[in-house]
Amino acid sequence: MAMVSMNFFVPSLNSPNLRPTKRYSGMAVAASNQDAVALGVTVTQGEGNLPKLLLTSDHGSEAEIYLFGGCITSWKVPSGRDLLFVRPDAVFDKKKPISGGIPHCFPQFGPGLMQQVVLNTKSLSTELKVTNTDNKPFTFSTALHSYFRASITGVSVKGLKGCKTLNKDPDPKNPIEGREERDAITFPGFVDCIYLDASNEVHLDNGLGDVISIRNTNWSDAVLWNPHLQMEACYKDFVCVENAKIGTIQLEPEQSWIAKQHLSIA
Repeated sequence: MAMVSMNFFVPSLNSPNLRPTKRYSGMAVAASNQDAVALGVTVTQGEGNLPKLLLTSDHGSEAEIYLFGGCITSWKVPSGRDLLFVRPDAVFDKKKPISGGIPHCFPQFGPGLMQQVVLNTKSLSTELKVTNTDNKPFTFSTALHSYFRASITGVSVKGLKGCKTLNKDPDPKNPIEGREERDAITFPGFVDCIYLDASNEVHLDNGLGDVISIRNTNWSDAVLWNPHLQMEACYKDFVCVENAKIGTIQLEPEQSWIAKQHLSIA
């Protein structure tokens, strides 16, 4: 079995490159680069007394990251609008992943995981890196189960027309194959659908006045999900638009796999 290694770096505010000055074992990674604005970083206690980071850019955008799971739970643009959503039934007890924000779907043991976060005025970028530290190959699949704040009756997603689909409604164990023919996908009821060989950019209209560009590198597939009446208390307030790698990836010893996601608004 390969080792799982996750690290977290707190950037120094004295450097334009935000070089890491502290390292925490067993966490995710927050970092920046020369193109990102300088960040203010605060370590504080969140829900369930779990430690979390508050990242603030010079222009007023903010991100909130729980060290448990490296989960981004909030992304506020300078206007104060939070574009991510955390479910009201989310638990913060270290017994299960946080239900909301941008959690990792990585159910298999073996690889090393590292996520980096770059916060700009109107964009948020993440990078996921999986490294095989074992002496034998292993396989995995993965996704970013991203929850976006929304008004579901006004939500639409563009950029997936022509994709092969695997519709998991009504039977998730036997998805129905098809082809997406719509320019704009809406959510009038329960939706749980995989889009294979998806575009590297889709656009989410969240029904609240924001159009979010979701660009990716090396995430080959996409998933749309809204539970409708299965979560009657909150389904109207969010939608999941996920970058995914549905097919099996095999990593040889010492090999790495990297995928990136870039969220932005106009």
